[in-house]
Amino acid sequence: MSDLFAPKKNTVTEVTRRSIIDPLIVGDIQYAGRLDQIDFLKRVWDLKSMPSTDRRFKDLEGDLWQHTVNNPDYDDSEVLYGHLKILESSDETFGTFLATCLHPILRRTDAEYATLLNQFNTELGKDGFALISDSSISGRPIYRMISHSGGPGSRYEVVLSFAGEQQRYYVEAVAAVLKARGVSVFYDKYEEATLWGKDLVEHLDAVYGGGARYCMIFSSAEYAEKVWSTHERRSALERAVNARIEYILPVRFDDTELPGIRSTVGYVRAQAKTPEALADPILQKLGR
Repeated sequence: MSDLFAPKKNTVTEVTRRSIIDPLIVGDIQYAGRLDQIDFLKRVWDLKSMPSTDRRFKDLEGDLWQHTVNNPDYDDSEVLYGHLKILESSDETFGTFLATCLHPILRRTDAEYATLLNQFNTELGKDGFALISDSSISGRPIYRMISHSGGPGSRYEVVLSFAGEQQRYYVEAVAAVLKARGVSVFYDKYEEATLWGKDLVEHLDAVYGGGARYCMIFSSAEYAEKVWSTHERRSALERAVNARIEYILPVRFDDTELPGIRSTVGYVRAQAKTPEALADPILQKLGR
């Protein structure tokens, strides 16, 4: 059987790309934002190195200028799908296109950011990709696309690290709410078959230090003392430091300070949030 329509491994599929691009073409938010279309496209593609389909011009930049500015007879669909072949572009190019759509120089309002980020990440998540922010300019986030594929941690959007039965009732409720809302979550009771027979030191290091979007650490005096929670925390800290991303989301049951997690890191108090209320900001961070 032909594999023409089979999705490529670790690739943003054509289905996902169309689900993202089509609304940009017909929606109210212009993907180029404050920029004119040519200036936007030059940030993603080297138009001067690409061939023109209009023999009057030596490169695609001149071609697109003629047909989108001087005599605008190319619509967005023809430009993106026809001339720039965005459905066949590399993941890197596609990710750069999406990140450029969210660049602070383009977007006029926070509502535009929220709408586009939610749309992009909802679709990208189906293929194991996401747009994350690990830098900013003028206080506004800069995004890049990452893949969660490749390791045990890549199966999850959120991994939960806690200690002891005193916390389990609360954490299990959080896990249930996230799961019910479509979040792929690592919670030990959901993973009994997966963990059976595994080298837990190696496997949990891959889970907490792997490709998940966020690690929620439920800190307490008991958490600070337990061997397994210490191992999970160290794996998560290594991921956060090496990737230079906002990864660890602390939830405090008491005022115990955990080694490696600075006191200046923003946290949530478990007593101040029901499990249902705690799930809401997680969904926002996931772009949903």
